[in-house]
Amino acid sequence: MLVQLLRTKVQQLIVSESSEDYPGSIALPDDIIEAAGLRLFEQVHVNNLTNGNRIITYVVRSKREGFVTMNGAASKLFKKGDKIHVLAYAYFNDKDADEFEPKIIYADSENKLKEAKTYVFN
Repeated sequence: MLVQLLRTKVQQLIVSESSEDYPGSIALPDDIIEAAGLRLFEQVHVNNLTNGNRIITYVVRSKREGFVTMNGAASKLFKKGDKIHVLAYAYFNDKDADEFEPKIIYADSENKLKEAKTYVFN
């Protein structure tokens, strides 16, 4: 049996811009993509802490350092200045699931990598 678990969470990014004129995705800075272990075009869940909206989309590379852009239809639900979390999941077999520890990535107010560590359960 496989179980789907949180693989990585990028916490407290700030939306830099929303662009309706794009087929759809979230553009993230390279340092955030690398620290989170995300792949280009990987499916992610994006939760908007500002207004409660949630979407599923895919990751593309930002064209500007520190910029987080919500593209396509998501631009109607996410606006400049919104605080968001980006989550990626993976499937694990029972043995691997028991031993897995997800990553949590913290960004600063300019969407630059602040810290990457193992998710701590309290």
